[in-house]
Amino acid sequence: MGYNLSVIKEECETLSKRIEVDTFKDSTVLITGANGLIGGFLSDFFCYINDVRDANCTIYLTSYSSPDRASRIQHLLDRPDVSYFSWDSSERVRRSDLPDKIDECFFCSGYGQPSKFLKNNVKTSLINVVGVESLLDYIHSHGGGKFTFLSTSEIYGNPPQDNIPTPEVYGGAYDLDNNRAAYKVSKCLGEVICKEYNKAENMNVKIARVALTYGPGTLWSDKRVLQEFIFKASRGDIQMLDGGESLRNYLYVTDSVELILNLSKGKDLVYNVGGDLEEVSIYDLASKVAENFGSKVLRGQSKLAATQSAPKGVCLDMSRVKNEFDFFGAQQTPLSNGIKQVIRWYNLGENK
Repeated sequence: MGYNLSVIKEECETLSKRIEVDTFKDSTVLITGANGLIGGFLSDFFCYINDVRDANCTIYLTSYSSPDRASRIQHLLDRPDVSYFSWDSSERVRRSDLPDKIDECFFCSGYGQPSKFLKNNVKTSLINVVGVESLLDYIHSHGGGKFTFLSTSEIYGNPPQDNIPTPEVYGGAYDLDNNRAAYKVSKCLGEVICKEYNKAENMNVKIARVALTYGPGTLWSDKRVLQEFIFKASRGDIQMLDGGESLRNYLYVTDSVELILNLSKGKDLVYNVGGDLEEVSIYDLASKVAENFGSKVLRGQSKLAATQSAPKGVCLDMSRVKNEFDFFGAQQTPLSNGIKQVIRWYNLGENK
């Protein structure tokens, strides 16, 4: 089953009008985790601005997948401005795969899906430590550059009510017995490594604590809740795993990437990257998806291991971003519109 790449092109065109493209002109860009949602969108965006805005970027892409299995970015791999190499980012990067100088690096590697990072806690941990440090060391020793680390809002755990919405200064809580500990704690250690390298004069390192970015670009194999609802609704009714009371704030991929691309201009090291305009319960999310297919939503009673330790509510304090980047807020894509774009991406429903 194929994907509707025209949706991605539309979003790249939208984003190119909102970004100072000249900031990246003539840059050498490395995107890790390029076969994922955010990494894939970044890959398409830099190719788009090369084509349409003469950005003249040299683009290096990498993911765990072999070239023939990198399905999200398969359409980019034969381009003359793109070099691709496979990399298991739980190990140190092979220096022979890298260019002499990297101007911009976006570290998007890792498992965003709980169903995946719960299966291999050791590899999950090493990606955010060994992989991150090896790239930072290379960039630092080869003239320096910009490095953006995609961390996670999961490091906050389940904050008390007086820290909701959750600001960047909230420290979270350490819990070794939490089944998501490998993911959360290794992200924390990755942030510590980033902080240390940011002390070097030739480095500009930023940490993006990403929460619930969604949008076109997810693969058919993606088992996160929004995709599962879309797949179920396309076949019939949506049977939920539980009552769907947990609350979430989603952020559309175009809005998320716009913020990530601007972080290097910020004065702080750490930034929340999440939505704050449209809080929904998981049940309401299912209902919004179902509306596109004429499906029903059936509440469930049980919880799977992947959801047992998930935060009950994800609501980030976005005031730090809004104080520095005046574009953020008003341009956030309504959830209903974003869901329609995801459905189009999969060539499903009436919106294709």
